[in-house]
Amino acid sequence: MNNAPSSSERNRKLLPADFPDQGEEEHIPEQQYKNRTLQPLSIPSRQGHFLANEQHPIFQKVSLSQRTMHADNAILNETSYLDQQDQQQLSHASEIADQATSLTPAVKKESPAEMLATIPTKAFRTLEKIATNRMQAIKGPSRLDKFETIPAMAVQGLKNEGTKINNTKLRLIGTFFVIIAAFYLPWLFTNLNRQAFWFSIPFFFSMCYLTVLVLITIYNNWTRVASKLIRLPNEQEPTIAICIPTYGETPDMVQTTMESVLSQDWPHSKMVIVIGDDSHRPVMKEMTEVLQLNFPLAHIIYHEPPRKGTPERNGNAKDGNLNSMLAYINQYHPNIAFIETRDADDIVGSPQFLRYTIGHLQRNQDVAYVQTIKDTLVSEGDPFGNRQSFFYRGVMLARNATNSVFPCGSGLIWRREQLNFIGGFPTWNLVEDLYSGYVAMQHGLKGAYLPVVGAIGQVSPEDIPNVYKQLGTWALDTIRIFIWKNPWIVKGLTFKQRMQFTELGLFYLLSFPLLIFLVTPIISLLTGIYPFHATNTSYILHFWPYAACIEILLALTGAASTFEELWRARQMWFGLIFVFIKSSFLALIYGPNKKPAYKVTRKTQEAGIYLREVSFQVFIFIFLLASIVFNLAIHQHNILRDADLGSILWASLYLLILGGIIRRSWFGYQVKKKPVQTAKVPMER
Repeated sequence: MNNAPSSSERNRKLLPADFPDQGEEEHIPEQQYKNRTLQPLSIPSRQGHFLANEQHPIFQKVSLSQRTMHADNAILNETSYLDQQDQQQLSHASEIADQATSLTPAVKKESPAEMLATIPTKAFRTLEKIATNRMQAIKGPSRLDKFETIPAMAVQGLKNEGTKINNTKLRLIGTFFVIIAAFYLPWLFTNLNRQAFWFSIPFFFSMCYLTVLVLITIYNNWTRVASKLIRLPNEQEPTIAICIPTYGETPDMVQTTMESVLSQDWPHSKMVIVIGDDSHRPVMKEMTEVLQLNFPLAHIIYHEPPRKGTPERNGNAKDGNLNSMLAYINQYHPNIAFIETRDADDIVGSPQFLRYTIGHLQRNQDVAYVQTIKDTLVSEGDPFGNRQSFFYRGVMLARNATNSVFPCGSGLIWRREQLNFIGGFPTWNLVEDLYSGYVAMQHGLKGAYLPVVGAIGQVSPEDIPNVYKQLGTWALDTIRIFIWKNPWIVKGLTFKQRMQFTELGLFYLLSFPLLIFLVTPIISLLTGIYPFHATNTSYILHFWPYAACIEILLALTGAASTFEELWRARQMWFGLIFVFIKSSFLALIYGPNKKPAYKVTRKTQEAGIYLREVSFQVFIFIFLLASIVFNLAIHQHNILRDADLGSILWASLYLLILGGIIRRSWFGYQVKKKPVQTAKVPMER
């Protein structure tokens, strides 16, 4: 690992070593800041609207003295279940804030619970667009009105420290599913079509696979825990290192992220912000220097990691950038105890993010890292399911109960000592976040999850190639771990941790059974061959309770997700099965020692007609539709009596599901209309 600074850092007028790691903010005369103006940073009008015109005081560009008063007032706008001493501190802060009302806009009095749920919404409600090249990504009101600092189903469980969330419904349905599965699978096996084992055996094993995965999910979600929110008191803030790796992001995008970091309720003198520029762009360095001038109390450092492929570099992609920044902090700021990693396009969600995460780490010395909710700006309806509500507002609460929370790259705080203990950011896998937590758990370290919004992506992949790129990388990473670093082989994991990572791997491999389910009604409707033989009554009694249990369990597992979000998630699961299948084969082909090439997810949307990318889905869609028409045609004389209405029902459902991903292949694309040319009429003299 290279600990030496780059040449650009050695030539800086102010070295990071010149800044103290601890200490009070220096006093600067008020008049100096009144006469000081922020230098223009070429913010696009769309982002400038967000930064300059937002009414919430935390996100206004003001002088330092005003910023401090606004930060004090912001403390009142976000709270948690506090003890009596904290309530007294808030009361005292309220008196101070009242004296500064001349500097702050009028705010309607709200209850603490209302403030807690609405602060993230207020901070971004006015944002209408995000930076895109060819299409408007936000159409109408943003989906950020769904942001919740605490998931709705978890509120009751947060009243007491460590209280388990009421999970009675999921446990009851889970128990009922076990009984139903024990009733259904033997019945299915005894009724298999023995004349077509080539068809019935794959179908039976697919049902067994699905059953095992559901049973593991029930076990993993049997207990859910929402950690108590512990707010770090004022004047107890340690110095934090904030690492922001960047490669292809624009300076405007990185600047927006940095200004959101600097707008938190945290002293600037206790921030060491390191911008790791893997593209080595002078314009990024200039932007960083201008921000340092505008925020003189913060320690904003432009860092150039070693070039890719050089011996000094530890990791070829983002991991190498992060490891270089970690080495820099170890050398120049060895007293810093906590390191935040934040993607260059992820703004801060809650102004109290650092107070909650550091407060939790200070209270729980055995915790090595804290992960928070990641959300993102999306188009109306979140067409590609980028908000991941099912995961961040549901599944993560179950992982929190079993010490199986893994880092997600952004909105994350590490203890520097524990990060160094595992050897820094691991370089074996494509993306360092998931695997770093996996390695930490093998070393007996503990992670935690706080249900506060820590990161909000400025952009989301909303064109098919970019969606395939991001989700395909996640799948390849997970399957690679599951195959070559299997949770049942590696040492150090607990039984519950092994079960959690088993579910994660099996989820992506479920694509193979799902493909079999998709082609089953096609084969049955076209050939009259079925995977099993049974009467309609027997089929209804055995299968439909089984299917109903799975649907209810899906809804209960993603308790904070709406029906629309669950349906969209189902469309993405089915629509991406070919991407996940490809990732499975790539994980096998590359093996345990050859690392696949990594490409950064594009930060702009390129709307187009991507029918080629969904050609397999279109192929199955056509066959499903043709099989329905064929079966109805050959039984047209008495459709209700002779047609295979059961298979037609399943084929119709799959048509709706696949239609979702096919329709999204041209999302955002608009046909350009040629201007109508009118004939020129000669003027009369």
